[in-house]
Amino acid sequence: MRQEDALPHRAELLALSLPSFVFSGYELARKSYLPVLLAGAAGLDLVQTGLILTIVHGWSILVEVLFGMICDMAPDPRWRRSFWVATGTVLQLLGGAVLWLAPPHGRSVFLWLLGLLPLASGWVLSNLAHGAWALEQASGVLARGRIFGARAQAGMAGSILFAMVLLWSKHTGIGLAGGGLDDFYVILLLTLIGAPLVHGWLIWRVKERGGGQTSPRLDWAGVVKPFQVCIASPADRRLASLFLLVGVHMAVIGGSFLFIARHRLALPDWGTPGILAQSLAAMVGTGIAPGLLKRMPPLRMLGVVFALNLVLALALPLLPVGQAAPLLAWSAGTGATMAVDFMLLRVVLGQRLDRDRQRNGDAPAAAFYAGFHLPLNIGVMLGTALLFRGMAWTGLNDHGFALTWLTCGLAALCLVSALGCVIALRQALRAEEGSHSASGELNIRISRNEKSFI
Repeated sequence: MRQEDALPHRAELLALSLPSFVFSGYELARKSYLPVLLAGAAGLDLVQTGLILTIVHGWSILVEVLFGMICDMAPDPRWRRSFWVATGTVLQLLGGAVLWLAPPHGRSVFLWLLGLLPLASGWVLSNLAHGAWALEQASGVLARGRIFGARAQAGMAGSILFAMVLLWSKHTGIGLAGGGLDDFYVILLLTLIGAPLVHGWLIWRVKERGGGQTSPRLDWAGVVKPFQVCIASPADRRLASLFLLVGVHMAVIGGSFLFIARHRLALPDWGTPGILAQSLAAMVGTGIAPGLLKRMPPLRMLGVVFALNLVLALALPLLPVGQAAPLLAWSAGTGATMAVDFMLLRVVLGQRLDRDRQRNGDAPAAAFYAGFHLPLNIGVMLGTALLFRGMAWTGLNDHGFALTWLTCGLAALCLVSALGCVIALRQALRAEEGSHSASGELNIRISRNEKSFI
C-alpha cells in the first residue's frame, strides 16, 4: 500500500467514526421526526412548520460559513479541531435543555427556534471540525474511501439503533416512547447523552495532524475562504453543484417519507421500520462501495448511483396502498444509494483538498469542508422550503397523492441535473489536468486573501 493510502489504526478509525453515529440521530430527528411533531402534536400548520425548518436550515448555513475558516485559524494549531468540537457539544446541550423546558403543544414559533437554533449551531460546529479532522488524517482515494466509508457506516448504525429503540419502546409499551414521549424527544435525549461521550473520546484518542496557522488571534476576515474554494475553478463549481443537488434530493425524500407512509400508503406504523430498512441497506452499501473504488473511479460510480436513485424516484408513485413489503423494499434501495452518493462526494472533495495541499503546503481542510457543504446545506434548505410550500398548497386531503407526485418530480429534476453535472465535472477535471498554467493561477487565486491576512 502506498504511504498516501495508509490508514489510521483501528482505535483512531473508530474514534473518527463514532461521532457520525450520534450525529445520525440528530439528522434523523431534525429531518424526519421534527416535521411530523410540528405539524402534529405541536399543533402548527404546514406553513409554520415549513418556516421553522427553513429558518433552522438557513441558520445552519450561516454558522457553517462563519466558522469554516475560523476553525482552520484557531490560536493554537494543536487544538484547532478539538476546541470547536467541544464548543459545539456545549451548544448542543444548551439547545436541548431549552427544548425540554415546555411541552410541545402550544409553543410559539419563537420558542421552538430558541431551542432549535443553538442545537443546530452546536451540531454544525462539531460536525464541521470533525469532518475537517477526518480529511486531514489521510490522503488518497482508497484511504479516504475507507475513512468516510467507516464514518458513513457508523452513521447508518446510529440510525439503526435509534429506529430500533423507537420500535422496541412502542412494541413493549414501556420506556420513553411507550410512556407517551414523542419520537423526536426520544432521539433528542439519546443524542444529548451520546454526544459528550463520543466527542470526548475523539479528542482524547486522535492526535491532530494539520499544521495550521500560527496566528495569535482568530482572523474574522477569513470567513470568505469557504466561498472561494467552491468557486475557484470550473471543476470546483461543478462539484459544488453536485453537493447542492444532492442536498435538495436528500431533503425532499427525507422530509416527505413519513408523510407519504402515513397519508399516501395508509401505513402509519411502518414509517419507522422503513427508516430502519433504509439504514440497514445504507450500511451494506457504504460497506461495499470503498472496495469498488479499486475498480471504478469515484465519478463513474457516482453517476451509476444517481441513475439508480432516479429509477427509485420514478417508482415512488407506483407503490401500492396498504402493502408494507413494497415500501420496505423501496426504502432499502433508497437508503443504500443515498448513503453512497454522499460518501463519494466526500472522496472527491478529499481529492480537491490534496490538490490544494500540494500547491500551497497546508490546505485549510475546514474551509474546504464548509465551502462544499455550503451548497449542500443550501440545497437542503431549498428542498425543505419547496416541499412544505407544495404540501401547504396541495394539502393532504387527497390521501397524499399530490405529495407523492411532488416528491417524485422534485427528486427526478435534481437527479437528472446531477447526472449532467457528473459529466461536466469529468470534462472540467480533464481540462484542469492538462493545463499547468491554469493550475498556478488557481493556486494564487485561492490563497491570495489568506496570505494577505497572515
